[in-house]
Amino acid sequence: MPKTAPAPPHSALRNLPSIERILSSAAFAPLVEAFGRERVKEAAVAHLASLRKARTPYDETSALDALRVSLANAVGSTLRRVINGTGVLIHTNLGRSPIDPAIWARAASIATGYSNLELDLDEGERGARDEHLSSLCRTVFGAEGAVLANNNAAGTLLLLAAVAAGREVIVSRGELVEIGGSFRVPDVIQQGGARLREVGTTNRTRARDYANAIGAETAAILRVHRSNFDIVGFTETPTVEELIDVARNANVPMLYDEGSGRVVDLAPYGFASAPTIRELLASGVDVVTCSTDKLLGATQGGLILGRADIINKVKKHPLMRALRAGKESYAVIAETLRAFATNRHESEIPIYRMLATPLDALRARAEELTRGTSHGIVETRSVLGGGTTPTESIPSIGIELPAAPQSDPPILGRTQNDRFVIDVRTLLEEDWAAVRAALHAVSS
Repeated sequence: MPKTAPAPPHSALRNLPSIERILSSAAFAPLVEAFGRERVKEAAVAHLASLRKARTPYDETSALDALRVSLANAVGSTLRRVINGTGVLIHTNLGRSPIDPAIWARAASIATGYSNLELDLDEGERGARDEHLSSLCRTVFGAEGAVLANNNAAGTLLLLAAVAAGREVIVSRGELVEIGGSFRVPDVIQQGGARLREVGTTNRTRARDYANAIGAETAAILRVHRSNFDIVGFTETPTVEELIDVARNANVPMLYDEGSGRVVDLAPYGFASAPTIRELLASGVDVVTCSTDKLLGATQGGLILGRADIINKVKKHPLMRALRAGKESYAVIAETLRAFATNRHESEIPIYRMLATPLDALRARAEELTRGTSHGIVETRSVLGGGTTPTESIPSIGIELPAAPQSDPPILGRTQNDRFVIDVRTLLEEDWAAVRAALHAVSS
């Protein structure tokens, strides 16, 4: 019986080019130049495989588009610049505090090359990276010693591991907070190797609650800043001075997870006064931990500030190497602290420029941005964000649109009275041109 002749190849597959033909084609030369021959080859192989599977004919224009998208996705990142028109100055989802280009440039002059990160130039020997911020932290905070970890949670964990491993840390039940990303203070204490001793109730804790809880196993008293919420009504909380007295009488350190990094008094900007870090340390708090990308206005990091003997324990702890910050963080944070030390924070740190801008200036900026359009100007409220002042806001000015504009970079705002509002206070100067163009595009 004669054999059956094989079926002819599908017409869609007959004209598929070879990989070499694609790579040598002039049309694909820009992709090879931009992404490299091997990367383009991988993308071309995958594209031809998809055509075979779908029995789809080859088209050079379609192949160019497909490879361009595939290669961009393969070597790209989803992280991109956005314009903050939300009115939240320290927006955790948007990267917290913006950094001034001048501060970034000065830091980059160190971070982009070699530096004496761990070199003592005077002695010609290995040095310690922690020393680079010591002098600035004495000037700005009055701290005997300073350590920089990679964020405030790491700083608190490292501090507890150094001073309270295997022993009790006393914390009020009203301060066992959960911050963004489901990170909880009790978990941080536990991971630091300490045991949590809760005192008081959610709404009322007194100094004597701490005093009655102190025993042979007590390693420290810890106060925690209430990020993202406040307790009102029938409440009571001991003052920092009362807790310092309890700690002194029991000969245990008083620790403060201040969190927000309050360097200056915020009352001139319309917020309630609260102790600055310098005032906390001067009053007798032994160690303060704080974030560096909130009210300090720098990049991510966690400062541990206070008594030299405790800071030295932290520096020597094995976790220090795992939780330390890199040269880029040191460079940016040093430049930011220098702005505070020289009283230039309102001109050099963006969030303080925003806070210091008067309402009339915001209104004038909104009028300039909307000139030639029909968009309205409305009164609104701005907030600091980042869990720093959870119940407070200050007056601001917004631009009202019927819907969010389409722009690149994206403009983020908020809904107010069923309208899309761009809060002018949180716009950076380099955003103005893009916002103006978007407003005119929507108007037309």
